[in-house]
Order: sequence, then structure tokens, then C-alpha cells
Amino acid sequence: MEKPIRKAVRCYLIKDNKVVVTKYKQGNKKEGYYDIPGGKIETGEVPKQTAIREMKEETGIDIKNLQYKGIMTIEYPDRKFIFDVFISNEYEGEPQEFKENTSEWIDIKELLQKKKILSNIMILDRFFIKGLIEDNYNFSMYIIVDEQENILDVDYSLEEIS
Repeated sequence: MEKPIRKAVRCYLIKDNKVVVTKYKQGNKKEGYYDIPGGKIETGEVPKQTAIREMKEETGIDIKNLQYKGIMTIEYPDRKFIFDVFISNEYEGEPQEFKENTSEWIDIKELLQKKKILSNIMILDRFFIKGLIEDNYNFSMYIIVDEQENILDVDYSLEEIS
């Protein structure tokens, strides 16, 4: 049986070795987990519009100068997410608190040490981050996880942009 696929975006706002994250509040099934801002692509939206909208809705930040960086697929036992991934270091505003989540700047190394991080944060690991932050590369990443966000397998490739 084919798993349902959800198309979405993730937007990595990175500056001075820090990244903006969201952290889910009490009442959410992912309570306490850190995530990268993003969400479902709405009807009539292109992925870049979604990234801008979701960053504003989840953090209060107006993101500028987004750069497309690649595709990240995350496969769970019963569903699959396909994310268009964007990066930027230009913005206006600061992270805020909302009903469903808080948002904050966090040091990337500190984030990677947290116990409750969603699998899309894996791209920030030193083995993979080149494809995210270097201008002349795009990446493709396929991550298989269980329901507890434990990573079971990863396939990763870089493509040089000419």
C-alpha cells in the first residue's frame, strides 16, 4: 500500500553558527521537540511563498533573500513528507512565542545535542551541512525514521550548481 505523501517546506535561518528553531508547547503530540520553521504548501502557493509565510507564522520573523537548497524526504512507517528546503541569513524581527510553539535562536552544536529534535535537523550535522550552506551546492536527502524520530537510514547526495 502506498503511503500518503505530504508536500511541505522547511526554512533554515542561519547566522553566526545559530539557527532559528521552533519548540512545540504542551498539548502538541510533539511536545518539547525542536523543529525547523516550515509547513504544508497550500493550494495556489509556490514553495518559496510557503517558506516566507510559515516563517512569519511560526516565528514572527520576516525572512528575506531565500535560496533554494534541495529536497529532503522523511519517511515514517505510515507516511512520507517531501520538503523543499530553503536557507537565508537575511531577516527582520526576532523570534517570538505563540500559542502552539515558542521560537528562538540556538547554537547549532547545542541543538544537535538535544534529545528531542525532529529528523529534519539532521542536515545541520557537520557531515551534511555543506549542501545547505555553500552557495554552489544543492542536496538531496532521504531519511527513514520510526515514530519516535529515531533515524533508521539516510541517503544523501550533493549536486554542484554550475
